[in-house]
Amino acid sequence: MYLKRFVELFIAYGVSFLIAILVIGYPFNFYHLGLIILGVIIGYIILVIPLTLLTIKKMATRENASGVNKNKSKFSKVLNELPAFIYLATKNNDGTISNSIITYSQSSKQENIFYVVTSANSERVNNINYNSQVAIASLFNNKTGLRFSSNQATAESITNQDQIESLTNKVPQIKELDENLTDKAIIVITIKSVVIESFRERPENITFK
Repeated sequence: MYLKRFVELFIAYGVSFLIAILVIGYPFNFYHLGLIILGVIIGYIILVIPLTLLTIKKMATRENASGVNKNKSKFSKVLNELPAFIYLATKNNDGTISNSIITYSQSSKQENIFYVVTSANSERVNNINYNSQVAIASLFNNKTGLRFSSNQATAESITNQDQIESLTNKVPQIKELDENLTDKAIIVITIKSVVIESFRERPENITFK
């Protein structure tokens, strides 16, 4: 979780703790105030530890969701060396470009196909429904500068639950991105060509058939 979420959770937990004390009519004085604060802190720590562990586990699962293609091509090797996060740029009907960072899963059969799980009502889904042309870019390796990008990619959003179930049965690793697919959309990104760059080598363009 982000720091903002920890703060919000602490405030909510503290308020609920105080409300519970008022409801049961616990006698209050300054001595009790210290005990109450101590109780809030201890209870918060007990609450946050499992949530933090679950968040770390979920992020690790998402990172392992990329680069699953066993193809030994350069592109698949690059994916395995980079985090499973990409920037996805979409355009709405006014021509405004929206850019967001997302997690993805690579197809195990076609290395140029990525799957993304997102809210069915998200801006990116609405934009893709209007304009299927998208652009993507990876994060980069801090040591080598290794990265990839493409402005030659298209996307399709799938919101029908029957189609989602059919697709996840064929591509089970999609569920590693999000187990609960209710009110979600699956974005299928097809990359036509990609540019691979690094500090050590010249840019290389790869075209997929």
